[in-house]
Amino acid sequence: MIKSTMVKSKNVYNLESIEKIITYIPVIFIFLLTVVLLIVSYFVIESKQNKEIETIKQESIIKYEFKKKEELKKFVQNIKKDVNANITGAKTRLQKIVYVASGYIQRLNLDGKNINNTLEYLNKIEKKTGIFFVLFEKDGLKIYRGKNIISYISDLIFSTKKNDKDNRLVKEYIYSQGNDNFQYWIDDIKKTVRVSFFDVIHVKNKLYYLGAFSIINNLRSITKNTICSSIKKDHDDHFWLYDFSSKEVYNFFGKDKTYNVKRILKNFKNKRKYIILHYYKNHDNENTNFKNQSYLFKKFKFAISINYSKKHILQDKIVQINNIKYKYKVLFLKIVFYILSVSILIIIFSFIFLRFVKDVFKRYNRRLNLRKESLQHWKKRFELAVIASNDGMWDIDFSKNSIYFSKKWLDISEYNKDEIKSFADWFLLIHKEDRDNVHKKFNEIIEGKKEHLICEYRLKTKNHGYKWILARGRIFKNEKKAFKRMLMMSMDIDKNKRISKELLNVEMLVEDGRIIIFKCNNDKDLSVEFVSNSIKSYGYFKDDFEHRNINYIDIVYEKDKKSLKDTISLSIKTEQKSFSKIYRIVDNAGKIRWIYSRVILLKDDLGDVRYLYGYIHDITKLKRVEEDLKLKVNEEIEKNRQKDSYIIQQNKLAAMGGMLGSISHQWRQPLNNVQLILHFLRDNFDNKNFQKKDLQEYIQRAKTQIEYMSQTIDDFRDFYKPSKSKNSFDIKNLIESSLKIIEEQFNKNDISIKFLCENGIVSYNYENELKQSILNILNNAKDALLQKKEKSNFNAFVKIEVKIEDSFAIISIENNGGNIEKDILDRIFEPYFTTKFEKQGTGIGLYMTKVIIEKNLKGKIEVINKKNGVEFKIILPMKEKNE
Repeated sequence: MIKSTMVKSKNVYNLESIEKIITYIPVIFIFLLTVVLLIVSYFVIESKQNKEIETIKQESIIKYEFKKKEELKKFVQNIKKDVNANITGAKTRLQKIVYVASGYIQRLNLDGKNINNTLEYLNKIEKKTGIFFVLFEKDGLKIYRGKNIISYISDLIFSTKKNDKDNRLVKEYIYSQGNDNFQYWIDDIKKTVRVSFFDVIHVKNKLYYLGAFSIINNLRSITKNTICSSIKKDHDDHFWLYDFSSKEVYNFFGKDKTYNVKRILKNFKNKRKYIILHYYKNHDNENTNFKNQSYLFKKFKFAISINYSKKHILQDKIVQINNIKYKYKVLFLKIVFYILSVSILIIIFSFIFLRFVKDVFKRYNRRLNLRKESLQHWKKRFELAVIASNDGMWDIDFSKNSIYFSKKWLDISEYNKDEIKSFADWFLLIHKEDRDNVHKKFNEIIEGKKEHLICEYRLKTKNHGYKWILARGRIFKNEKKAFKRMLMMSMDIDKNKRISKELLNVEMLVEDGRIIIFKCNNDKDLSVEFVSNSIKSYGYFKDDFEHRNINYIDIVYEKDKKSLKDTISLSIKTEQKSFSKIYRIVDNAGKIRWIYSRVILLKDDLGDVRYLYGYIHDITKLKRVEEDLKLKVNEEIEKNRQKDSYIIQQNKLAAMGGMLGSISHQWRQPLNNVQLILHFLRDNFDNKNFQKKDLQEYIQRAKTQIEYMSQTIDDFRDFYKPSKSKNSFDIKNLIESSLKIIEEQFNKNDISIKFLCENGIVSYNYENELKQSILNILNNAKDALLQKKEKSNFNAFVKIEVKIEDSFAIISIENNGGNIEKDILDRIFEPYFTTKFEKQGTGIGLYMTKVIIEKNLKGKIEVINKKNGVEFKIILPMKEKNE
């Protein structure tokens, strides 16, 4: 039999050992499983049996303990009932005695003569019965008998020293309880009790209270005697009594005997009654562990306990427990029978199956013999393939003049199997320019000059022309030193070859151009590994860089070196693959040139940036054009500023006509006043009654009118004087001064002005430019209101409101001159756009207002339609933006 080996870890298994394993393992497994099942079954059955028996035991113990608990409870209740019965008997006896004495006293008709007879009668009864009487009158609380008893009661109730007031309170308390009054007088300290009974006697319209008191009884003694008496009546010796005060135990061992606790505990036994006694010997409080077996009279310091006898608890359950054990024994035997039966059946079927497995192994062994030669052949081929690389494999058999290609090789060449049948067919597929080189390489192998073949060539593919192939191989000889076969591995290097060619073409393209390709080391000097020959356009030579005579950082302009190094460091730190930068370099002639550089960061196998690979391009001319363009743009901006300034001034001049009209209205009244003053002075100059002080008064009036006219000229002149610099100003004062200029015109046209502004709103800006903008908006509002007045009569108004929002001053100017049409609302700030007739406007007023506010004042202007009018909003910063 030919053995086939199978390696697992360090052990070697053949077919015979596998056959033995398959034969014996199932039997051993079944045996072990059977043993485990039997053991598990035994413990499961045993556990269930013990659990069921334990449940029965617990139920019996619970029932027994409950029974004992009820016995103890009933025993305690009987004791309390007997104690109360003893006290109740004393109550009945006192009641009878008092009723007899009351009848006798009523017959005597108490007065001064009969009181002594009454007291003698009461004294006799006391000696005969052993009780004590108390007799007192209600009205004066005069006591005739029993002062010592009243004092005794007073001591029980009050903790103070004896006095008549306390005794009086006791008597008042007694008659307040009425007739037929029973009372218990308990001394908690001495543990004693006295019973009293009082009745009311009516004699000659007077009320007397007669009471009888029992002798002082010791409650503790009564209770203990009652307990002992009850224990004696119990002939089964179920109960025993422990006295905390005397340390004595009654009926602990039965037979109604009393023992000292130390004597009993001297022979301590691990029984529940001993444990309970030991606990109460050292503690005078209850224990929850013993609450069902003992009862504590805390008031009198007694403990009663009931005896437990567990030996009789399970006597009536023995038969039931034996039946349970028998039931589970039978169940276990059944389980053993089933397990053994199933195990035997499995073993029988296992032997039948093993015979079938042996036959299979025999047939399999015969097949192995047939395939031995083929497997050995493929094994050698596999070993040869391992020597070569893992690319396309092909095998030349010189003895059979055949050739074999792997699937990988066929995929590379795109041919199908059997389309290349011999070495000659393969050789014809090589590009004609590469055949001589390949033939030469094969001859070196055949002549023994080399052991391995390594060559690159172009191979004709079936569908896509030629591919570059890297072939590596080795020739093998037989025992006679004749060539037997050659194993070859082919790698597809077409893509790499083409990329190399494209890179070579790029280098040739920039060799004499203006783009310089470079490759620098990532070191502090940026030493150069490679630079294209086009570096000569900067006056440098390629060899100077490659021989490290010049580093790349040496040609960077001094002021740009730090910036370039920072950019490289930042790109590496942020793990960028490339970066672009514009900076300056110095050519060999000392001229500064602007260049644009694109750089790729190349990493080594450890992930560290090793090289900087990129190109630089001269953009000096572009930079110069850019600088020239900046100069021209600045010139045009300056021209536009001058033009805007000119238009602003023209806008002021265009408004001058209206302003002059306003000034003429403002001057008319003062001029009339001055004229009247002059006529008055002329007419009264020769009047003797006209004194010098009158002259001074009228001269002062004329001077006031002239100063008002002069102030008007100053306001007009300040408005048309352009602001050369920014200054801080109060917006409220600015608007009020603007309103003075147009106030006369608005009053003339019956237009009211509403002005709302908080004090202290200060802006830092061009004051006159803002004033001009506000006047433009006000004049525009006036024109709109006058146009509407031509069509209808209404109360025209302009409302100005100033407020602060988020460090911005908001100036709102609203009028009720009608809405602006929606299609032209966005165009009203365009230059030369007007809705008025040509003679009424030029269309630059609102345009210049927008220019002044947004460009000069750095603010913003908005316009919206409101109900029956328009609202302009000027938004200005409170301070400069750079502050």
